[in-house]
Amino acid sequence: MNRTKFLLRTSAIYAVIGVFMGGHMAGAGSYMFRAIHAHILVVGWLSLFAFAVFYALFAIPKKSKLAMVQVWSAVFGSFGLTAGMWMYYFQPEWAPGLFNLIFYIAGGSVLMISFFAFLILTFVYGKQLTDKQ
Repeated sequence: MNRTKFLLRTSAIYAVIGVFMGGHMAGAGSYMFRAIHAHILVVGWLSLFAFAVFYALFAIPKKSKLAMVQVWSAVFGSFGLTAGMWMYYFQPEWAPGLFNLIFYIAGGSVLMISFFAFLILTFVYGKQLTDKQ
């Protein structure tokens, strides 16, 4: 799997969704989705894009299990957090309130795993993290 390409494409999907939501809110004159819109852009677009740049710039081994955990938890966590946030705030009829809360918390927790894994990656592969000459 090409981590850089996967994260970059996933971040582009979040960017389009976030921009569409922003345009919708502006056109409708309602800012009900502002927290979800902000999280989609910051967590989905910006964070995943930053991770893609990290993997493009630094020589992290392709077989690294830690990098695999970081990438997949970033993707699943960003989806879980934003979808869970939507469910928690808007309480769809098909989902009980406790489920919405658990989905929201679980998504955020998986995303936290991604950020902790990223922190560990920067120390484990510290020798590869050098300035370009």
